[in-house]
Amino acid sequence: MPKKIKERLHDGTLRNIVEETRWIYGHVKRYRKAIVLYTLLGLLTTALAIGASLLSKELINAIVYVVKRSAAWRNIVFLGVCVVMLGIISIVLDAFVGRYSAKINLLIANQLRAEVFRMFLRTDWQSLQQFHSGDLLSRINTDVTTVASSVLGWVPTLIIKLGQFIAALCIILFYDPTMALLALVCAPITMIASRSFVGKMRMFSKKMRDVNGEMMAFNEEALQNVQSIKAFNLNIAFDGKLKTVQQKYYETGMAYHRFSINTASFMSACGLFVSYLCLGWGAFRLWDNKIDFGTMVLFIQLAGYLSTSLTALIKLVPSAIDCTVCAQRIISVLNLKREDLGHLKEVDQLRRENAPLTLSLSQMDFSYLSRSVVLEQLNLTVKPHEMVAVVGPSGSGKTTLFRILLGLLAPTGGSAEIVSGQTRIPLSPSTRGLFSYVPQDNVIFSGTIADTLRLVRPDASDEDIHAALRVSCADSFVSKLPKGIYSVLRERGSTLSVGQNQRLAIARAVLADAPILLLDEVTSALDMKTEQHVLENLATLKNKTCIISTHRPSVLALCDKIYKIENTHLTLLSSEK
Repeated sequence: MPKKIKERLHDGTLRNIVEETRWIYGHVKRYRKAIVLYTLLGLLTTALAIGASLLSKELINAIVYVVKRSAAWRNIVFLGVCVVMLGIISIVLDAFVGRYSAKINLLIANQLRAEVFRMFLRTDWQSLQQFHSGDLLSRINTDVTTVASSVLGWVPTLIIKLGQFIAALCIILFYDPTMALLALVCAPITMIASRSFVGKMRMFSKKMRDVNGEMMAFNEEALQNVQSIKAFNLNIAFDGKLKTVQQKYYETGMAYHRFSINTASFMSACGLFVSYLCLGWGAFRLWDNKIDFGTMVLFIQLAGYLSTSLTALIKLVPSAIDCTVCAQRIISVLNLKREDLGHLKEVDQLRRENAPLTLSLSQMDFSYLSRSVVLEQLNLTVKPHEMVAVVGPSGSGKTTLFRILLGLLAPTGGSAEIVSGQTRIPLSPSTRGLFSYVPQDNVIFSGTIADTLRLVRPDASDEDIHAALRVSCADSFVSKLPKGIYSVLRERGSTLSVGQNQRLAIARAVLADAPILLLDEVTSALDMKTEQHVLENLATLKNKTCIISTHRPSVLALCDKIYKIENTHLTLLSSEK
């Protein structure tokens, strides 16, 4: 046994399980009292069941071995009433415990899911890109649900079932030590066998979770791109991909199920063997007049408790492993690099003071992980209230530059800073609040138009929203909708045209009222007349600096400076200042 435990500790299996269990219960500290109460209620239920068995023994003996009928009748009635009362109390208590556990499970699931979701959002964006969004969805939903349900189904159940096992064993030991020994005969066998199952269980559980994540990732990606799948006539291709993913899921699931069936069958056989062994011994003792009939019935009940509690304890192993594997999958994401939010106070002060801001990039380099250089020795200065254009061929690094400005990516060399007087703050997630961003794909969230715009400024009035819509030339079509700004948008703005979604995205950036506007090819879906109006309106905004990524010459005429990115370098093409 010590050698096996040492091996498990060496390969990390037991250590990982302990660490992951500690992480789980460390994140539900606020529910410690509820978990303790649930455990105590479970132990009370066990005590009532054991008490009912002891009373049943006396009741059976009172019926079978009648000496004086008048006295026996009163005793039988009293014992019968006690047994019935304990049964009723157990039913009520079981219902309460079931309701209570459901409540705690839901609260814990919500808390864990909220914590994991918030930590996902605070994780470094580039580090998070190694995971597919569907896999992340699997971790935040399926894995968190499994972990939450195991909070009450793991340690508390272990304590309750262990208490039931010890109580039943102690009573049998009191009446018949040999019976107790027979009841324990399979315990070492099952424990040794279950220990050998731990590694395989963990391996199968991890494989099932991974393949489930792949399945969810495929479905999520297909649903997000169903328009493109139809447009490119890719139905057959995606049917084939689905079959491949499903086949892998099927094979992994069947292998896990076969292993689970074999394990469960072995454990059930051990429990059944214990029950029959105890029944045979009890029958022999009764035939030999060593015990009375009530004690025989008590032994059968207690043997059943021993068998069920031992089986339940052993079955906790796969559920605990599944739970800790899910915890490990969550931890693997939560252990990723966090975003740097160390300059939030300085940024908030700059916004409150409405200070003029200069964007300064000096000798800045950037390359993605394990990839060639994207930007090299880049120098860029954008002064307050300038409108600057950045041009360049597709794939030259314009969007990467915008991601650096937004703190989604960090330079791998040189410096990138916000400058205001003597204050210099490096670009990071902390400085993100100084920017309003309009991406190429015009991300529009479901809900009303007012809802999607107020995401960036919850206290905005209806008039503020209409003013932003006028700047983006969106007020003309929004005002014609049946409910105006309270018209409901579907997912990704599918009820509107690409150009209309683009104008809403611009309005949202304007409403955010940040000092620097980042516009990434945001007029590509607009006609020339609307584009002209939008850019002229943006130019009239007070105290706003605009940085525009574009291919369209019509935009360049309104800009103070024009830069070109090509072959990893940035070159100033023209400047009016």
